[in-house]
Amino acid sequence: MAGLSPTGQNRLFLLGLGVSTGAVVWLMRSLLIKYRDAALEPKSENEPQYITQEVEDSLRLGTLDKLLCSPNFSIQETASVIICERALHDKATINALLWHITQPDHDMREKGIRTLTMMLNSQFSAAASIIDEPGTYAALVKSLEYSLTDYKHAEHDTEWDNWLQRDVAEQGCLLILTQLVDKSGPEGLVKARFIERWLAKEPWGSDDRERQINFLESLRTRNRLTELTLPLIRDPTARRLLCKVKLLPMDFEWDVPSPRDIRMINGEGTAGEDFDGMFVEGRRRREQSSMEEGIRRRHREAMVLNDGTRPLGRDDIIERER
Repeated sequence: MAGLSPTGQNRLFLLGLGVSTGAVVWLMRSLLIKYRDAALEPKSENEPQYITQEVEDSLRLGTLDKLLCSPNFSIQETASVIICERALHDKATINALLWHITQPDHDMREKGIRTLTMMLNSQFSAAASIIDEPGTYAALVKSLEYSLTDYKHAEHDTEWDNWLQRDVAEQGCLLILTQLVDKSGPEGLVKARFIERWLAKEPWGSDDRERQINFLESLRTRNRLTELTLPLIRDPTARRLLCKVKLLPMDFEWDVPSPRDIRMINGEGTAGEDFDGMFVEGRRRREQSSMEEGIRRRHREAMVLNDGTRPLGRDDIIERER
């Protein structure tokens, strides 16, 4: 067989060199991929971690204090909840807070109210049964008595709610009492003499008639205070006390079975108005002058201004006497 020409030999050499170079590149790539895969750590699944009761109980106060100073808001919140739950189950802590609430010093009472409110907000369902005791009602009502002299209370106005003008300590006491009454009823509030010691001393009006009118009007408008006064007016014992302190007429009667309906016999100030289905004046007439008789017999014209985009309210009705 004739030998290859120099040109053929060069081509064969270049072909072998190319094949060898490709094989070396492929081998190195395979080795590098294998080395890379061996160096990678397998991905671990992120399983949710929960703080068990045993872990919470094992945390010391020093540890919780450091967690409260953490820059992470979630850690701060978790530490606060743990501290509040521990405090709720510590009778000595509750008694200390109630003692602070009953002190004449305003700043001390405000700190106690804020602390107790934060504890209740963390876990109210469990906290309500713990603090639902006569001592708690007595302490809160005592604090409200001090609030009467802390600042000058705004006169009652039928057009707006004076809740935002109340002091922070007074608001806190009323909110806690509202939560307790909503869960357990008004019996504890009545036994703590809330009506005589605070409610009757609110500036409802200058005389008995004006006080009764404003008190009944406040029930119709349903401001923040009605969350306490409505449960009271549904309770027979509380109604007798409200009549005794002259916030209700002495002949005020509970006539309609529905908890939202009240009938006032020979009452003052309602003049037969239907308070959105809540109050109805009795049919027994009282002695009136001829001028009052004429005013009551006037016919009224009413015009309703409502475009249907909102529920019909009393502000939409314009009355004109003729």
